Amino acid sequence: MGKYAILIVSALIFSMITYSHGLRNALFISNARTVDSYSQNQAHNIAQSAAMMVIRDLRTNPSSFFLPEGDDIVEFPVNGGFENWPEMYGEFRIEVSNQLAQETITINSTGRFEDTIYRTTIRLRSDTFSPSFEQALHANNSIYMSGNDYVGCGGITPCLVTLNNTAANTVGLTGSVQMEADLYVGVGGNPDVVLSGSSVDKIDGKVGVQEEEEYYPPSVFPNFNEIFPNGYSPNNYTSSATLNAQDLNLGYFDSIELGGQNKLTINTGNDSDAIYKVRLRNLKLSAQSSIDLVGEGKLELYVDQAVEMRGGSSINEDGDVKNLILYYQGFEDVDLAEPEQMDLELGGNTIFNGSLFADQANITLRGTAGIQGNVTTNGDVHLYGDADAISRLIYTPYGTVTAHGNVKIRGAVITNDFVGSGNTSLVYDPEFDADPPPFEGEIFNLVFWN
Repeated sequence: MGKYAILIVSALIFSMITYSHGLRNALFISNARTVDSYSQNQAHNIAQSAAMMVIRDLRTNPSSFFLPEGDDIVEFPVNGGFENWPEMYGEFRIEVSNQLAQETITINSTGRFEDTIYRTTIRLRSDTFSPSFEQALHANNSIYMSGNDYVGCGGITPCLVTLNNTAANTVGLTGSVQMEADLYVGVGGNPDVVLSGSSVDKIDGKVGVQEEEEYYPPSVFPNFNEIFPNGYSPNNYTSSATLNAQDLNLGYFDSIELGGQNKLTINTGNDSDAIYKVRLRNLKLSAQSSIDLVGEGKLELYVDQAVEMRGGSSINEDGDVKNLILYYQGFEDVDLAEPEQMDLELGGNTIFNGSLFADQANITLRGTAGIQGNVTTNGDVHLYGDADAISRLIYTPYGTVTAHGNVKIRGAVITNDFVGSGNTSLVYDPEFDADPPPFEGEIFNLVFWN
């Protein structure tokens, strides 16, 4: 039995040595595969992130470096190598080509992590921007509401609130906020992470994730000097008067500054296709003064320096909202309500029945000021007190809409950040008289991603 015992023990020892060696090899192979998998994933993340960076730049920057001329190819970096990306612990390379015949742009993005390379290809189609504005509220960055704020659609379904961001706590609902709408956070986001606050459970609708990011470009503001190359006339209107169509053909006034219940009547004639364009330095109304529009034609006011409405003043109070649009260019050196900014401010029971389009200025409604029409700006919109904005659209995709008090908004809001408090009410309604403002430019829609 002794010899057999020795043989058995020797066999067991040999088996254990062989098993141990095999286990070490298996662990080594497993670890190597884990490292390879991590390297592949990181290279993948770098390529995808670089591609998203290019897409965002193409969509938001009309003079983007990544937009090829003609059928050219844009390379970054231009030396043919890779660009270091310390935050991602790797490198990337971009090639963008323009296929004019197919109206598509192809992005080839390469990510490199250590010795691992990953390539991805994306195609975008160039389309004319013509949004439908079907949501009550869209914010690119954040939505914060408190108090007794309300968002709804007056029975219209589906009622939508959308956010592009995926970061934690970028939707904050506190107090007694009520949202009778479906809320969708950014692509790839987690609603449980994005949403916060005591009123999250008062969302009376679906909570989910967008399938594709909502994109809204900056407004394209008209060039005053191209429309009006000849400067101003010396005409100032400070008291009651009537202007007819032949007076409007001049196209240039210096200022309209009315007070003391003075009324300026502007007759645009009987031709509903007629559009009269008038340029002013200043437009200031106070003390129950008014500008009244009569007739079928449309009036476009182009104001360079200041727009102020106070003390129960009104513009086009009883007229058609479609017949008036005011473009405000604004200058930094103008002494307005907030001298550190460029502001277009309405307050004190004022009424503006038409559309407002500001370049970089902030638009402020205070007290019981009211606007019926579209509000468009590349700045911010501030609504305070009992301000009433019956608007087809408040459009400030790179600004902030702030609503404090008993503010009433009826229409759609497109903004970067929305902040509401008090008793702010936002009710979506697509049926208002004012047409959405015209938009120019291109939008790049995703058609292929490999």
